[in-house]
Amino acid sequence: MIWSRQRFQHSFELFPRVLKEVAPLLLPIALLLWGLEFYVAWLNKARFANPYDSSMMLMVLVGLTGVILQSLASVVGVLYVARSTQRQMKNGHGQHPWAFLKKNFHQTLIEYLRSLISIGIYSLCLIIPGIIRWVQLVFTCLVTAFDPKYQEGQKDALKESARLVRGAWVPLLLLLLLPMVLSFLLQEFAMGNYSLGDSRDGSHSISVSPLTLFFYLTAWVVQLYFSIYFALTFFARHSFKLEKA
Repeated sequence: MIWSRQRFQHSFELFPRVLKEVAPLLLPIALLLWGLEFYVAWLNKARFANPYDSSMMLMVLVGLTGVILQSLASVVGVLYVARSTQRQMKNGHGQHPWAFLKKNFHQTLIEYLRSLISIGIYSLCLIIPGIIRWVQLVFTCLVTAFDPKYQEGQKDALKESARLVRGAWVPLLLLLLLPMVLSFLLQEFAMGNYSLGDSRDGSHSISVSPLTLFFYLTAWVVQLYFSIYFALTFFARHSFKLEKA
């Protein structure tokens, strides 16, 4: 079962302990990505103010850097939060998330890129097949890091993720969309509370209000909570499928 009142409550109980463990690593990464977002906005304003300068190329390079960092951050976040969730379920016993991340990051990144390529190929057939494939492969990173049979070479991470999703595609899609929509709305509020200005010497500046930071941090907290819920869903789903197999 994907939607579970008990799991929501369990996620809420685990949240403070997971937050304490993951925030020192994941929050600075989030701040870096937000900073890049503001910098792209600043470059965009500069480009329209002076279309003959080289800011367009710089904006593309910074945007591409942001996409690469976002992909790396996605893998780091999924592994770190899932491992911390598992550890806090055992009252803090077991391998620390940092050691777990160092051990599993490389292979998980490879499988993550495989899943992106697969989703991209399906998306060429119109958006609906791409969305279906995205949901099917949503557990890929967790299978790579947590499934012993995958690590022994007995399973394919993409196929195993699709197997775990089977029979729960629509509830999982809704589970994925809910935090995305909430985070998007909060970040839209954040983007609406900063300003790009021009100084007297012609240079550009960014003014960020405390409200902007509040909305961004709230969006991050929402994403973290649902990441914990998602990890618990994977552990429950994986156990169920193993028992059924």
